[in-house]
Amino acid sequence: MTDSLTLVQKQRAHLQDAVDGLGRLALTALRHSVDCLEQHDLALAARIIADDAEINQQRRLLEQECLVTLAAYKPAGVDLRAVGACMELAGELERIGDYAADVARLLVKRGATPFPAEPVAAICELAGTAIAMLEATLEVFAANGDEARARAAVAAEDQVDRDEHAFIEQVLERMREDPEFAVTGTQLLWIAHNYERVADRATNVAERAIYVASGKTPDLD
Repeated sequence: MTDSLTLVQKQRAHLQDAVDGLGRLALTALRHSVDCLEQHDLALAARIIADDAEINQQRRLLEQECLVTLAAYKPAGVDLRAVGACMELAGELERIGDYAADVARLLVKRGATPFPAEPVAAICELAGTAIAMLEATLEVFAANGDEARARAAVAAEDQVDRDEHAFIEQVLERMREDPEFAVTGTQLLWIAHNYERVADRATNVAERAIYVASGKTPDLD
């Protein structure tokens, strides 16, 4: 029984390492998306879009490994919760990678004309907060952290929501004043929303970390 339990724990650690690896791919894509937004780097945008296929592939592999683990090792208790959480986070992280690719696609669609500097700076500040939240929650999950650490990792979610709402009002006001700004403004709103969703997904990661540690399913929204 001890040997079997040790194997389960090793497999659980392997899956959590795989989540960490997938998380690093998603974080890299997000950081690159901010860089290409700031610099209007269309070549980098094209690379983000191409690299998204690797994130998708790693999601599929991780989900398959989780299913094999459930069938072959029959984990229970905290190990079962951890394997289930790894499977859920595979989907969360793949979707986060999609947000980065969506930002890149909007830049490619925009073409050679950069977005205005002021709203780009506001978006990048919001994005930085959301990315920091995601990185912190992934660290908590990888370290089997407790509820207090998980909650602290997503403490900035309300700030991200406030920043997005303020940004929306600023863009809508400019659109009302200048109807020709409508297309640009709509694109900027979609970009900002993608990063706000990163913060929401980071909260989901924190909830999974708490669930694994305690068996409780909190609502951190």
